[in-house]
Amino acid sequence: MSLSRRDFLKLGGLTAVAAGTAGCSAAGRKLAQDKLPENLPLPAADTAVSTPDPVLRLLNRAGYGPRPGDLEQARQTGLAAWLEEQLNPNEIEDTAADLLLRSLTLYQMDVTQLIEQDRKDAAKELIGSTILRALYSRRQLYEVMVEFWSDHFNIYLRKNQLIPLAKIIDDRDVIRPRALGKFRDLLRASAKSQAMLLYLDNARNTREQPNENYARELLELHTLGVNAGYTQTDVQETARILTGWTIRRRGRQAGQTIFQKDAHDFGQKTVLGQTFAGQGEAELDELLEMLATHPATAQRIAFKLARRFVADEPPEGLVQRVAQTFTETDGEIKAMLRVIFLSDEFAAAPPKLKRPYTYMISALRALNTDLSLSRNRGIGRWLERLGQLPFHWPPPDGYPDVAPAWATNLLPRWNFALALLHNELPGATPPLEKIVAAGKAETTSNVLQLFAGLVYGRALTPDEQTLFTTYTGSGPLDDPKTRLRLKDGVALMLASPAFQWT
Repeated sequence: MSLSRRDFLKLGGLTAVAAGTAGCSAAGRKLAQDKLPENLPLPAADTAVSTPDPVLRLLNRAGYGPRPGDLEQARQTGLAAWLEEQLNPNEIEDTAADLLLRSLTLYQMDVTQLIEQDRKDAAKELIGSTILRALYSRRQLYEVMVEFWSDHFNIYLRKNQLIPLAKIIDDRDVIRPRALGKFRDLLRASAKSQAMLLYLDNARNTREQPNENYARELLELHTLGVNAGYTQTDVQETARILTGWTIRRRGRQAGQTIFQKDAHDFGQKTVLGQTFAGQGEAELDELLEMLATHPATAQRIAFKLARRFVADEPPEGLVQRVAQTFTETDGEIKAMLRVIFLSDEFAAAPPKLKRPYTYMISALRALNTDLSLSRNRGIGRWLERLGQLPFHWPPPDGYPDVAPAWATNLLPRWNFALALLHNELPGATPPLEKIVAAGKAETTSNVLQLFAGLVYGRALTPDEQTLFTTYTGSGPLDDPKTRLRLKDGVALMLASPAFQWT
């Protein structure tokens, strides 16, 4: 490739200005090709403007970016109607997700069957299905919220050999059924999750050998937040309440979460000034109810949601309104999301850097990419290079959600874009020729504008058009050199700030 660093950085400067203002694998292959519209219009010239498209912003932040045709359909539906549809995922016909679910062998097993399986197979199915769901599912906001809560209740797959198996249960039975429900229900289910019990060591927390790991993260990360005024004594007392909750090791119910009475501390405890009598199992529900309804929890969840969807430093007024909604609706997640996405603050939000996982999925979606995980382990390797392979963040705080955390991984993003466009990712092949045919693009200028519509959701600005055309030239589309440079040009669009900051 003959793209100079100077040309790339020059393009980046232009697009930065624009950004500042602007089994299952076979099912995957079929779905990607079926979903490409027969006709792809070139973006209208008047879309190359400085004002960001509010519908495009919603699709980029409440989803993993539009596939060809999605943006036009969402504009016709309207912002509020699209959001309401996404908030009710069970009413969305989703062939992709349904086909994928039927192909997942381990997801069909109960706990006792799962613990007999190979952990490597479990990790592959968990990660692979997560990627394919994000890529193909029409329930985009639902998948984004599954990712959000998977970070909030983070579980590192490599902590021990059983966690990949247990995390399938956690994903299937804890996170996914409650991702758009009530926070209290998520918290309760997570506290009894086999994967969480293993990851934060509460399975080994007994009266005689207390372990504070889960108790500490329950207060600091899952609910109140580090500055909520609790003390080390509160952590210790919380750990006492949690004693005895473990996993059955053998027998017909092996792998089930159980309460082991002889390992529980039945003494009286006090957490945040509230006294808990030695009632055994009931203590956990009482504790979680207190934490789920605490004002500090409302503030923390509101802040994290606003940071995820609006800005790294979200407006205080919005955070307070979301926290109030949390309190008034008993932690209803849908209600908080409505407040965020329909707010003036969201409409005026500054560009936000895509995290690596979102960047990769949105790039694949923009080009209607055919992804075959069975033939390609490269996607996972690229996510590792980019720094965000799902379920592989060792600390319990989940992958970071602010731009500075990802400032050092921009070069791998550029390299990924080039690899994708030049067919260096076997099993991940964007149908470039079909896109050009659907767009009836017969000149290099039209090809560039066509792909700008898919990648940026708008036409190229005159300056961008000049720079891209200067690089690609205006040769015939059947010229190998022209085709090579056009691929470089599309890769540059994917690597540019205008695509990464949305």
